[in-house]
Amino acid sequence: MWKIQLLTAWRRLKNNKPYAIINIAGLGASLACAILLYLFINYHLRFDNFHPDADRIYRISTRTMYGGIEDFNEGVPQPLGKALRNDYTFFDEVAMRVTYGRRLLTVQENGQKQKYDVRPAYVEPSYFRILNFPLISGDPDKILNEPNNAIITQEMAEKLFPGQNPIGKTVRLSNNQDFTVRGIAQNLPKNTDHTIDVFVSYSAHKDINPYMASDSSWGSIASSIQCYVKLKPGVTPEQVEAVFPEVLKKYQPNEINLMFFKMLPIRDLHYDTRYSGTIQRKYLWSLGWMGAFLVFTACINFINLSTAQSLRRMREVGVRKALGSTRWQIFSQFLSETFLIVATAVIIAGTIVTLTLPQLNKSLFTDISLDRQTIVTLLVFSAVLLLAVVFMAGYFPGVMQSKLNPVKAIRAQGETTGKKIFTMRKTLIVMQFIIMQVMIVGAIVIARQMNYSMTSDTGMHKKGVLLVNIPDRKPATLHTLRNRIMQLAGVQNASYCMAAPLSHTNRSTTIRYGAKTTDEGWQVSVKFGDENYLSTFGIQLIAGSNIPASDTVNGMLVNEVLLRKLNVPSPADIIGHQVRIDGTNSVVRGVFRDFHNQSFHGEVEPLVVYSNIDEFDVLAIRINMQQASILLPAIDKIWNETFPDYMYRSSFMDEDIAGMYEAETMLMQLVQIFAIVAVLIGCLGLYGLISFMAIQKKKEIGVRKVLGASVPSVIWLFGREFTFMLVAGFVLSAPISWWLMTSWLEGFQYRIDLGPEIYVVTIALCAVITVLTVGYTSVRAALMNPAISLKTE
Repeated sequence: MWKIQLLTAWRRLKNNKPYAIINIAGLGASLACAILLYLFINYHLRFDNFHPDADRIYRISTRTMYGGIEDFNEGVPQPLGKALRNDYTFFDEVAMRVTYGRRLLTVQENGQKQKYDVRPAYVEPSYFRILNFPLISGDPDKILNEPNNAIITQEMAEKLFPGQNPIGKTVRLSNNQDFTVRGIAQNLPKNTDHTIDVFVSYSAHKDINPYMASDSSWGSIASSIQCYVKLKPGVTPEQVEAVFPEVLKKYQPNEINLMFFKMLPIRDLHYDTRYSGTIQRKYLWSLGWMGAFLVFTACINFINLSTAQSLRRMREVGVRKALGSTRWQIFSQFLSETFLIVATAVIIAGTIVTLTLPQLNKSLFTDISLDRQTIVTLLVFSAVLLLAVVFMAGYFPGVMQSKLNPVKAIRAQGETTGKKIFTMRKTLIVMQFIIMQVMIVGAIVIARQMNYSMTSDTGMHKKGVLLVNIPDRKPATLHTLRNRIMQLAGVQNASYCMAAPLSHTNRSTTIRYGAKTTDEGWQVSVKFGDENYLSTFGIQLIAGSNIPASDTVNGMLVNEVLLRKLNVPSPADIIGHQVRIDGTNSVVRGVFRDFHNQSFHGEVEPLVVYSNIDEFDVLAIRINMQQASILLPAIDKIWNETFPDYMYRSSFMDEDIAGMYEAETMLMQLVQIFAIVAVLIGCLGLYGLISFMAIQKKKEIGVRKVLGASVPSVIWLFGREFTFMLVAGFVLSAPISWWLMTSWLEGFQYRIDLGPEIYVVTIALCAVITVLTVGYTSVRAALMNPAISLKTE
């Protein structure tokens, strides 16, 4: 039975190719978006969901409130782990971990040194008892309890020692620490934020940063130092958080009302952007709803086109019913046609996603792969989606056709039925206009905010600044390197610093001003830079003088926000006054114009700049970008001649800034794609309605023309219907889009205004789309010979 119906449906669709192509195009585009969104959402929702007892695993993070400014940091003071382990019994395990980003790892083989760029971590043995990173060989308790031992992943073992047994081999980290490989861990899953290649003994941390590794560093918080705990069964995170004030009272009493520790579930870390998470769950659910709306609008199109086609198929249905076909047979026939169309659209959508997945991964900063588990879940999702769309898109047209009276159908007197559903059809089109306009507004607002964040005046130069890593801080070496690079034609300036002015690398500390005996109740951000810092980054000095050339502290520069926090009336009034920053005394030499030292999500903070060669990690080089193709290889060559034992790493400042808006960039790209698809689907829906109206008003148009109606008046007969629907859609979509975009913009401290021009552009664009879509059909109907339209067979 079903085989016959599917065969009949296939022949029917072959004989009506335009109808089939339009439906397949609309459904294919929307289903491709739905499948893409499923893969994207599934990818992010799977992060760190594989750890046993994940409901008992937490990372402790820090929230501070200095001077009324709330700040979030995924790190904690280093001694916290030891204090919790020794003083409380809430935990099965407590583990500290220290990471410093990418580092150089070298291996000496056959007299040759091989260099690798790796992601190392100093970890306590209990780290492997908390998180599910199993070892292929070795016992983490025995390995990491001893100094200068290392565990490497399978992938790293194959890269460092191809075809060899790595156990017992020696590796050197950052050219200053030797470790012996004692264990091999399985490759870490892709769906984890714990991206580490090499695990080394935690005790070795004191060799590179004695203060931060000491028990006296309670007052210092670095995002690189993190604490993970596994609670005992029955212990709640609220019980643990209740004792945190006691911990601070005992070890850091001065911070008890300024520093707060927070228990964050391991499963939530990926979604909490306050603590360096990747993407908020609300973004994922918003994208899911967008995909659902796109599929829904495609189903609306299918219904509109199917009901428009129904007027042409009345006689067929009437004859079949007169020959004995039941309502179920008529209904199942239309459902079979819907199934074939939707199944074809699903196959096309899957093909589109497969072919575009590599580019999508690159654009969306993801690593989605069609592994076995993903393929299985994707097939299940596609099957459910197929059945849901078949039911939504095929049910109403099938029921409508199966209810036709055979006598009226044979006489083609089904127009009454069409009139009854016309109001519903217009309602569906209005809903399409609402979805289309909300997505267009969203695409415009997000794009404008991102453009504002990336291109607005931040108080510094952003373009053409190359940031090069500095592995050795010997004064003579740094002096020679800068001089050689400055001799290159096209190099405009160069400065040694801790990091670019606008970056994630920020250090906050205490400040004491003038003759005061106590620190201020708020903290300042510190940027370490040499005498060329301001000129290299184009930061304007508005009072006083620049700091002189020096390897150590010899005067400080402050920004305008700091003056306001100190209630200093003018920039000139602070020049020459003493300040104490994190225990370092100096004087203010100059005041510079405010610049953004973090993304537009946060406010401009009070800021101090001074020189300290021990904190210089970067050489910032401002170059003429027209000569970049010549300069970049030349800088690379000079750097490698200066530091032959290290690995060269560089990036452009504007690229790093773009990385600060990774989640927003993903959202912008997806919303823009969906807006385009929504417009495409909306055009198909409008085509379906105008086709329906042209058939329904065929005789009415003929009568009007016989009575002397002009072509423009007949065209307006269609135009007024669509004008009403367009305006109705705009009136309903405007408050929805305003609320959604206002809520989204609240995440930015510096943001654009939702001006009326955004909505003017939106409705104008929709009006143009409407005219282009319905114009041809309405003009053709208006120009039809009335003798033909009035002819009765």
